[in-house]
Amino acid sequence: MTGFLDTYRGYVSLQECDEMGHMNIQHYISKSSDSSYNLRVALGHGALDQDASGLGYVALEHHIRFHRELRASDLVVIRSGIVEMRDRTMRIYQEMSEALDGRLAATYVVDTGCLDLETRRLTNWPDHVRARAGEMQVALPPEAEPRSIPREAVERDVSLARADELGMVETNRSVVNTWECDTNAHMNARFYMARFSDAQGHMWAHAGLGRHEQAARGLATATVEMRLTYLRELRAGETLFVRTAILPGEGKTVRYRHWLFSGDTGEPACAAEGAALLFDKASRKAVPLPAPIRARL
Repeated sequence: MTGFLDTYRGYVSLQECDEMGHMNIQHYISKSSDSSYNLRVALGHGALDQDASGLGYVALEHHIRFHRELRASDLVVIRSGIVEMRDRTMRIYQEMSEALDGRLAATYVVDTGCLDLETRRLTNWPDHVRARAGEMQVALPPEAEPRSIPREAVERDVSLARADELGMVETNRSVVNTWECDTNAHMNARFYMARFSDAQGHMWAHAGLGRHEQAARGLATATVEMRLTYLRELRAGETLFVRTAILPGEGKTVRYRHWLFSGDTGEPACAAEGAALLFDKASRKAVPLPAPIRARL
């Protein structure tokens, strides 16, 4: 076993697509999560071993670049490898492509950790996991490198008081459902992204370019790069809310920030930075923000 492994093979269903006609960003994470479970098995750290080992596998940070749209009925494959192995964490690389034409759809750089399920803290990887990871080493390709959002771009001073100070607006308020939780008994990474996806419409409406206005102009939006840092576990039944700000961008790119908080405690659970484009739905080409909207931002 050397280098890349095939860790996911699937399909884009119509229900995974949004009003833009392409696969919603939460399902990029969903398929990445499924891919990670297959990688875990290859590492000898599968979910079925958790009861015996007391160890889980947890995402700490995602950096995602969305390279092309995926539409209903597209066939999807993901291959994975290990970029770097550390005592308690590892950096993995996942590459999503459309199976029929081989074109790159998304790249993921994911920092993951070995989770002690009793203490809920990171612990050292078992020796056999480290050994297998050494057989799966890959180099990070240029197309996975940050373009608009380097790691240092993520704001680390995350608090509700700071969100108030920055004038961040509420764009989502919801609850963690039991079916959103994974084998670690906490909300799966897909559903952090789902909350941010749900927040996008409120964000654009706050900017003066809501979905009705977009439809009237023949416009739509698409995220092209995103970085998420997971700060706290969220459990079934816990309430949550998202605060959002739109940041200065360059050219046709719009930058935005989402912070997700526990509604029960007010503690920050996730910080995300994104880069998005406005595009013409007919040509599928990026267009500049309307002048009044850019002036407002």
